[in-house]
This record gives sequence, structure tokens and C-alpha cells, in this order.
Amino acid sequence: MSSAVNKIDSKGRVSIPAPFRSVLEFQGYPGVYLFPSFTSNAIDGGGQELIDQISLSVEKMQLFAEETDALSTALFSDTYSLSYDQDGRISLPEIFIDHANLSERVIFVGQGRKFQMWNPEDFNEFKRDAKIKALENRNLIGPSHIDKLSKEVLD
Repeated sequence: MSSAVNKIDSKGRVSIPAPFRSVLEFQGYPGVYLFPSFTSNAIDGGGQELIDQISLSVEKMQLFAEETDALSTALFSDTYSLSYDQDGRISLPEIFIDHANLSERVIFVGQGRKFQMWNPEDFNEFKRDAKIKALENRNLIGPSHIDKLSKEVLD
């Protein structure tokens, strides 16, 4: 949860905010997994639980299906496991800096099971659009939607 803006130094190093590091360490991994977002010009990140969940999802797919290979390649070939130093800094690979259009600053945005790293200006635009979509789809949240889906499945 939450968000924080940090500076990126000339070597591409950035400090992961302390609250985010606490969650990563609680999951038993003293580092972070990062990969380019599929849905935006952001970097997705998380800890061991996120990678385990992604791996489990892929394992549930048909082993030799082309779609499984495509998804597995897209997910894991650009995923980096990065350790942070005593100051909580990681060195961002160039592929991430380019993908997220990062230069001097990055905003870390909590999203529950994962977080994203954005160019702050790009994130402001995304957040404005996301709020509109969230308002349009707010009826999808809550037990009434889950109950409706359950009823449809049972009927």
C-alpha cells in the first residue's frame, strides 16, 4: 500500500521505500523481483509470494501448449531478482529504465500483492484514468458481485 517518490542516481540506483522492503523481508526474501508490466509503461515488482503465485498460475496451464510457453517466456525471461544493499538500493537494469521512461525520479505505487514503479508524470495520468475506470466498475467490488457469480455458476 501507499506510494513514495525516490530519486534515481546517475548509476541507475534507487532506494526501495522502507515499508515496501519490510513486506519483502517478511516474505523471507531480502531482495525484489522486477519485470516490465504487461499493461503499462511501468515496472511490476514484488517478493517471493508474487513469484510463487505467478509460477503456480503458469503451472496450472497445459504443459506443452504454445500459450503456456508464450506466457512463461513473457513473464520470466525479463524478470530480474535483485538484492538491495544496506541502504535499500537496487540497480535498475537498462531494460526497466527504458520500459518505464525513467530518468531522475521514480514513484513506487503499492497495489496489494505487488507494487509498480512509474515515471511520476506518467503515473499521474494513469491514476487519473484509473480513478475514472474504478468509478465505472465499482459495482464489481464486494460480496454482492461474488454472490451473483456463484449463483450464475450454480444455475
